Amino acid sequence: MLTRRVVDVLLLKNLVIYSPSNIGINDLLICGSSIEGISKNITLEGIEHEILHFDPKKHFAVPGFIDGHVHLIGGGGEGGFNTRTREGIPEEFLRCGTTAMVGLLGTDGITRDHVSLLAKARAFQKKGIGVWVLSGSYRYPVKTITGDHMKDIVLIPEVIGVGELAVSDHRGSAISGKELQRLAMDTRVAGMISGKKAVVICHMGGALEGMKPLFEATEDGSLPVAHLIPTHVSRNERLLEEGIRWVKEKEGFIDLTASEKTPEILENLKAELGNLDDVSVSSDGLGSLPVFDEKGDLIDVRTSPVDGLLKTFKGLLDRGFSIEEALKPVCTTPARALGLDRFGYGKISKGAPASLIVFNAETLEIEHVIAAGKVVELKNERK
Repeated sequence: MLTRRVVDVLLLKNLVIYSPSNIGINDLLICGSSIEGISKNITLEGIEHEILHFDPKKHFAVPGFIDGHVHLIGGGGEGGFNTRTREGIPEEFLRCGTTAMVGLLGTDGITRDHVSLLAKARAFQKKGIGVWVLSGSYRYPVKTITGDHMKDIVLIPEVIGVGELAVSDHRGSAISGKELQRLAMDTRVAGMISGKKAVVICHMGGALEGMKPLFEATEDGSLPVAHLIPTHVSRNERLLEEGIRWVKEKEGFIDLTASEKTPEILENLKAELGNLDDVSVSSDGLGSLPVFDEKGDLIDVRTSPVDGLLKTFKGLLDRGFSIEEALKPVCTTPARALGLDRFGYGKISKGAPASLIVFNAETLEIEHVIAAGKVVELKNERK
């Protein structure tokens, strides 16, 4: 079990800071859950505080990772009740540097519900993790808490959209482009009323229709493309090609599910697109990884790991990416795509939540995680 100590005033000294751009060696002052100052040689007199000293040649800090796709209360169930995956605990996410996330439901919106999801999110918040949730699941029409997904978004602070809505998947509801457009436009309006971006996360399945409903939903220009985010777009080559079109032609966001191949895919996408400004990576953590045969029958199921963002970040650095570029898919881009930048996530700046990771530059191991001002003790967890 990870331990935490709550420090009212914490001063980090001589730390190379990526905000996410490199702003050089600075001191960082944290008061409560927020960053109160970033500058050279901060000194405090007459105030009780704790100091952490760093070697700028050996340490650097980045904003905490943002995971836009997590099954906080578990997922799965495609092969019966015994194939349901477990619920998550905050420590397993903090251990790999994830300090903000979006929880959702998938295939099973029947035995799992949004009230349980919201309760789980609030439990995670107590540990310093920024957590938001989505109404809906794979099915359409969407299931909600209040009976109306617009009311969910407007009246419940944690609800920032709808998803993951299955598109082109045999477990979905065969939603059409027009239905998707109407759903996303209502979602957008609810976001306008509540001061949120409000998005629809579209689970992309393997059916031949692919992303056609998304292109149809945005065809007449009435729906801003940024409110539809396709995920799992690296499922196969055909879907990935459609995702590239979505970015190039529509200027939309796409989301990849982390795997061992993700750093290589991102390297290829950067070459194709010129940058990774519109590409995010999420873990699908604690969801099921089902394998179906050609008849649609389940033949295997595994649980998705939660450390995909950390592995992706390290994998990109190993491939020669700069820290700023490697941060984009696991932090900077999901903050923009999901609208979490409105709440200060995805950056290290004055007034933002004090949620950051300190890495050892030589080993690329995490040495400290601070989640909303809560210092997470990692050393006892190492073998």
